Amino acid sequence: MKKNYFFSSVVKISGIAFFLLSASFLNAQVGSFPWIETFEDTSPTRGDWTQIQEVNAMSWNFATSPQTGGSGVTAYEGTKFAHYRADSHNFDKTKLVSPVLNLSSVSSPKISFYYRNPYWNPDQNWLRIFFRISASDPWVQVAEFHSDIRNWTSSGDIFIPNTAYQVAIECETDYGYSTTVDAFSITESALSVAENGKLSFKYYPNPAENVLHFSSNEMVHEVKVYNLLGQKVFETKVNENQGQLDVSSLSRGNYIIQVTAETGTQAFKFVKK
Repeated sequence: MKKNYFFSSVVKISGIAFFLLSASFLNAQVGSFPWIETFEDTSPTRGDWTQIQEVNAMSWNFATSPQTGGSGVTAYEGTKFAHYRADSHNFDKTKLVSPVLNLSSVSSPKISFYYRNPYWNPDQNWLRIFFRISASDPWVQVAEFHSDIRNWTSSGDIFIPNTAYQVAIECETDYGYSTTVDAFSITESALSVAENGKLSFKYYPNPAENVLHFSSNEMVHEVKVYNLLGQKVFETKVNENQGQLDVSSLSRGNYIIQVTAETGTQAFKFVKK
């Protein structure tokens, strides 16, 4: 099993990150949790979401019914939801970016929401979730959904660090039916066994000292580990349903495990002691 490690100057980077995050939190638009974005016209935070059009110029909007592939479909809750029309073969890709967050008081933040991503034979859109730790830092992907979901379905728990500055919902179109998201929430949760959608990924012990054991209900292709600054500190190819990870070289603290499996990419949290 090949393993690649990357370590940076923690003192130097932590100092810079503390300054950036402190400045960001002063401008936080969401600082009380649990936070639920309803996407309704009456939502106090819907107007603080922004968009990054990465490929072409397709935009998210807030709708009462899907433009395509949703006859008779209404919002999961209330009357409106976030909607990406996806009526293009040009692989349009746009991030719907949350307001600035202050998660410093939340020890184990998790994202969850309900979504639809219907398959339009033979085309399927990609729905992805990201976070970043400042406006100038890169986005880190923590989940991907790329299967035929016609009814409102829970995303499961998607764990992010409490240093996250913003989160983003991204859709990349391949001319599937409209992709929709509703009841988007960030709450606090303790975890040791996690289920995200179809993927069940078990890992123990948590906290771990030298070895982290894992098992999954499907083939795990790759595991990456990020620290709470969003820096990748561990990466390995797996191609197994179960195994173990040598985490002895990691410093004590909290980490995000990013797991790439048959049904996509998900993220969970573990503690190194």
